[in-house]
Amino acid sequence: MRLVVVMTCAALAACGGDDDPCAASKGTCVTLHVSSPTVARIDALELDILYGTHHSTVTDDGVGTVALPLTTAIELAVEGDVTPSIVAAGMLGGMVLGTGWGKVDVAADTHASVEIVLVPQIACLGGSRYCGGDKISGDPDTVYECVANGVPSAHGACPGPCVLRTGQDDECAAVDGPCAEGGLYCGGDQLTGDPGSLYQCANGVGTFVMQCANGCAINAAPSKDACR
Repeated sequence: MRLVVVMTCAALAACGGDDDPCAASKGTCVTLHVSSPTVARIDALELDILYGTHHSTVTDDGVGTVALPLTTAIELAVEGDVTPSIVAAGMLGGMVLGTGWGKVDVAADTHASVEIVLVPQIACLGGSRYCGGDKISGDPDTVYECVANGVPSAHGACPGPCVLRTGQDDECAAVDGPCAEGGLYCGGDQLTGDPGSLYQCANGVGTFVMQCANGCAINAAPSKDACR
């Protein structure tokens, strides 16, 4: 299941005013205040949004460019209290000028706001995985995939800490191990690995089975973990 996100501005240029774009929303809504010390104007704002097991990417673009700072918002079609983690990429002419990250608690059917500051992104290797803060913006306990000329894409939050590995993909540390021989596990659940991939336990470590297109679900024993 993927998170349903609706940008409240019909076009990016409409988001530049001082009015709260969440004001007319009767549901769960997060106002984003986007600024940058280095980026003056953008023509698209791409967002990667993760909370719990729900994930979505949305792009707000329009005709022409808009100056920073700007205020925009997202409506979350969800039930219950949530803590969305939001990574933003400010773009101009198809190129990412800066990225930033923010996280905020929001109660069901209420409004919250978060500040996101766009800064130049250190070069990352497209298709490789990084903990947030390791070359890419994001939650330090979440694994992201580097996307060439796009916002980093969350593979999932780690059950425990995210581990930086020099020269290799970052991964989730194992929590509550060891794994049971032959069992299927998401990365981070009793074995190290990518939280968006499924592994089979062999001699206490994970053997890669597949990357899950819609995320990997950790299930309580005796059920096996599985792709959603």
